[in-house]
Amino acid sequence: MAARPFRRLLLPGVLLVVAALAGVFAVALLRAPSVADLPARLTSIERANGADPVPITRIPATLREAVVATEDERFYDNRGVDVIALARAVPYDVVHLSLAQGASTITEQLGKLAYLQGNDHSPWRKLTDIALGFRIGHHYDHEQVLDDYLNVAYFGDGAYGVESAAHRYFGRDVSRLDLARASLLAGLVQAPTAYDPLTDPRGARDRQVAVLRSMVRNGYVTEAQAGAAVGSRLPLAGGRALPALHGIDFAVPAPFDWAELAVALLLVAGAAAAFVAARVVAPSLAVRSTLRVAAVLLLLAGALTAAYSVQVV
Repeated sequence: MAARPFRRLLLPGVLLVVAALAGVFAVALLRAPSVADLPARLTSIERANGADPVPITRIPATLREAVVATEDERFYDNRGVDVIALARAVPYDVVHLSLAQGASTITEQLGKLAYLQGNDHSPWRKLTDIALGFRIGHHYDHEQVLDDYLNVAYFGDGAYGVESAAHRYFGRDVSRLDLARASLLAGLVQAPTAYDPLTDPRGARDRQVAVLRSMVRNGYVTEAQAGAAVGSRLPLAGGRALPALHGIDFAVPAPFDWAELAVALLLVAGAAAAFVAARVVAPSLAVRSTLRVAAVLLLLAGALTAAYSVQVV
């Protein structure tokens, strides 16, 4: 039987890539700072930014749920690193040659604030971010991580932490926030300046709708409750108010972009056809090798496209 060098090298090549990735992460984990001093670092950040920390028992469940649904919907199921979100983000970053989809968990964001001064805009810092999330997730429980995050996160207009943000935007304690106010506040974490309700009411409302859709998708609120949260004017501190929104669709989206998933299936089918052709009808070793290479490339493209098609992760 003719030699098949490509097939013989495929499995070792894959194992080598996996081992290399594991090695890089191991180095990042070893070089990541210890998280034993996390409480002291967070206290320093709170004092430096004038935050007014509050225990998690004073933060309404609606606000906690809104932040989790929007920032890290599997927060209570992961230990600092969300493997599913990483798998979803990789195809986007590969296709766009960027680090735009960081797939950061709440735990990773807390580590970034405490140890990286909020800056993870490089591949190595992204890896450090993940390593910190892993360490924090294995040293501190979910409630402590969420409480710490909500007390140091920046909500815009000089407001650090949920208590300061509640007073800045609504003139009331965080414990008195209802769903309408909590969902608006939760939407600010991602981009406080871009979604500032005081300067861009419509942008803030659009972001609030996205938060409420995430809450509906994760079962925290019903579509009716989400509609009621934006169906009335929302007064802000200083006498201004956000306009009411009506006719918003809060239905849970499809789990996949079906068009992209269809393309992925076609690519996988093409890979299978190329493998079969290489075994059955290829007239020469060169043609067989070419078909096998094409099959692997089609299979990889199909896997990436399938991952990218996922809408709910």
